[in-house]
Amino acid sequence: MEKTIFLFSFLILGIIGRYSGYVPNGYAKKLNKLLINFFIPVLTLRYLPEMQFSEKHIWLVLSPWIVYLGSMLFFEAVNVAKPIPRKTRAVLIMTSGIGSISFAGFPIFEMLYGQEGLAMGIILSLAGTFVVCNTLGVFTGFWFAQKQTNFLKLLKNIFTFPPFIAMLLSFVLLAFNYKHTEIISDVLTVMGKPFSYLALFTIGLGIKKDAIKKNKNYFLLGQCYKLVLAPSLIFIILYLIGEHESTLARICVLGAGLGSMNTIAIVAAELKLKPDLAFLMPGLGIPISMITVLLIYILFF
Repeated sequence: MEKTIFLFSFLILGIIGRYSGYVPNGYAKKLNKLLINFFIPVLTLRYLPEMQFSEKHIWLVLSPWIVYLGSMLFFEAVNVAKPIPRKTRAVLIMTSGIGSISFAGFPIFEMLYGQEGLAMGIILSLAGTFVVCNTLGVFTGFWFAQKQTNFLKLLKNIFTFPPFIAMLLSFVLLAFNYKHTEIISDVLTVMGKPFSYLALFTIGLGIKKDAIKKNKNYFLLGQCYKLVLAPSLIFIILYLIGEHESTLARICVLGAGLGSMNTIAIVAAELKLKPDLAFLMPGLGIPISMITVLLIYILFF
């Protein structure tokens, strides 16, 4: 928990930096490009090729896909009832559909379920949310960012997107049972270490004074799905198949209720899909979710 508190201080520093005048204009955009084009590919190549997976972990892989597809259906249904601007809808789908497992989830899983919970959290993150982010999440972003539908351009954008390239390479290495040497592992670890701090600092830089007031209704709508409907959906599915009482099922439910992944928010902002709302979703959603997830645990588990 100490690490989580320390990480949150970078979110606060980002907010202070934005309004103190010490951070130059345009700095956040440069950091966004650095995070997407360098740090995310480095982290993907560091951890994904060495992922340990077995059939018993299938729900850790499936649940993030279910949450994301549920997000798409939910916001498209709301859009039919009451139209949501295209870019806003994209941000809500992307940020409400993918949770911050590694940042917000790891300390909670370890605190509640020890090393077993942490190990499941790692699989949920690497084989679940991280893959959803780099595939369906990226696809959603590019799709909504297009002014006109152009499938060739869409495919080109996705297949030249550095995190997606890194993910494909990682799966190739995984298929060949590749393992990093100690030196390569250490180098990639050191190179990727600043990511969490810089990501939260960047999100802090992106939170504007009027962002909460201007996006209040959409923020609350997004949190309604992310914090309430998403974990409920996973619980109902696992309950219906009789798997709801295991530690694995509880990790899936709690993971579904965690706040928005900062990575997908940065991707949305880089694609100019309403950056103020994109940064607000994890910026306020993550701290709120750490409370609501613990409430879910206390009330239901």
